[in-house]
Amino acid sequence: MRIYVIVAILIGVLVAAGVGALLWRRFYRDEPGNAARRIFKNSAVTFGLRLLVRGLDTVVLFVLVGLLAPAEVGTYSLAALLVAQYLGTFSEFGLGVLLTREVARDPDAAPRLFGATLSLRLLLVIAGAVPVALLVISAYALLGGLGLGEPLSAGGQQAIWVLILTLIPSAYSGAVTALYNAAERMEVPALIEVVTAAISFLARISVLLLGWGVLGLAWSAVGVSSLTAGIFFLLQTRTFFRPSLAWDRATIGALVPQAFPLMLNNLLSAVFFRFDMFIVRGFGGTQADALVQQYALPYQLLNIALVLPPAITFAVFPLLARRAAGERAALADAQRRTLQVLMLIAFPLAMGMCALSSDLVWIFARRNFAAYLPSVTVLAILAWFLPLSFANGLLQYVLIAVNRQAAITRAFLIGAAFNLAANLLAIPAATLLLGRPEWGLYAAAAITILSEFVLYMVFRPLLVSEGLAPGVARLAWRPLLAALSMGAAMLALRWALGTPSGSAAAIVVAAPSYVLALWLLGGVENEELALVRRMMGRKSEPGD
Repeated sequence: MRIYVIVAILIGVLVAAGVGALLWRRFYRDEPGNAARRIFKNSAVTFGLRLLVRGLDTVVLFVLVGLLAPAEVGTYSLAALLVAQYLGTFSEFGLGVLLTREVARDPDAAPRLFGATLSLRLLLVIAGAVPVALLVISAYALLGGLGLGEPLSAGGQQAIWVLILTLIPSAYSGAVTALYNAAERMEVPALIEVVTAAISFLARISVLLLGWGVLGLAWSAVGVSSLTAGIFFLLQTRTFFRPSLAWDRATIGALVPQAFPLMLNNLLSAVFFRFDMFIVRGFGGTQADALVQQYALPYQLLNIALVLPPAITFAVFPLLARRAAGERAALADAQRRTLQVLMLIAFPLAMGMCALSSDLVWIFARRNFAAYLPSVTVLAILAWFLPLSFANGLLQYVLIAVNRQAAITRAFLIGAAFNLAANLLAIPAATLLLGRPEWGLYAAAAITILSEFVLYMVFRPLLVSEGLAPGVARLAWRPLLAALSMGAAMLALRWALGTPSGSAAAIVVAAPSYVLALWLLGGVENEELALVRRMMGRKSEPGD
């Protein structure tokens, strides 16, 4: 990729973010009594800005996958997963959500809670990250010694230790982000994310083109996370208060019992969402690192779609927290409306990525496409975890809003246990007994979908007991049928015209065919139109 293309992309993103910010300040006017419009603002701005961030990440992925061999990329993917998702989840300890909830209820307590949660986060980084990293490295060395797998390479181990350094500035940035979430100003951290992502983009592309490989990527992550923390420091002192560490035993003692279930839930969620990659690595033999990247690439492609649920969930969470203290009917209505929006979006996304899985993998792998053929099938299967993942992401926070975080630990424990047991049976069997390691990847993708279903089936009675029956089946059948109709049209065009003409035509007809099918099925009615009018700041018409 030529340097002028990189600079053009970077300038384009920064200009788009700047123009968007100016237009927002010029035209947007908040309406205190319009909850739908406020939630739309918080979710749309956050989604739009984070979509820009994922767009930059996608360009880096394009360069990375096309430039390096799958095995080399796999070493970094595993290190990043371990540090960002597992060690990051442990050190975050659920304190971000807790800080958001408590400050939304009592803004005057923000300085005390901020100091206490930040102190606890930093302690967890120091006391937890290093021992866990040592344990993972030793476990792979043991598997290698037993002849069941391969030890982590020297480069993979170094990437883990360097990436651990990012957890310290990230702890501070996460705490300040929670303050903005509590104030329902999600667009601020999202805009900061865009600016620092642009800098990260330039840094990562530069180290790749200079040939510094995965270790250069790790060091660039340390630099960017430190810069992000510096920007948050300047904003916090201007918007809220000066940060300080406060080891308040009473406050921390009250926070830990409430935060621990949140951390455990997030950690167990990570186990059933991505722990299969560690099993793939452990039993992959001489192909271990290549298999990791063949399985990781579909997740990396799905990352753009996965921007949406957190944007909507975090936008609606302060409203859920407030309504939880009042009538359950108001909370149930907010849950139903949000679920409806998520289902309308999730099914066409799943169908589109399934139908175009071969094209998507080819675009990124290019000359390495033959090495990524298993990724095509993995992506086609894995795309269908999106609808239940979208729903479970919201339902988890509904239960948190009604202070049932301890109860949902059982749900995540059951889901994680199912996922772990199923993958420990399927992946080693495919690799060691059948000699077909790619079958282990397909099985892991299918098990991910089943794990989401298990989690939903455990969530449901908890919600019913609170008078909040989710009714996902009732909300999902129309979007599902419309998405299948859309998929049929896409696949017919792709088969008739071939690639690339058929793929281009499939993309063009996807949205119109979905909307038409949804309308014919009665999925667009007065209630939905009234909701859109409120989000756009227009008064509903009589009868809506």
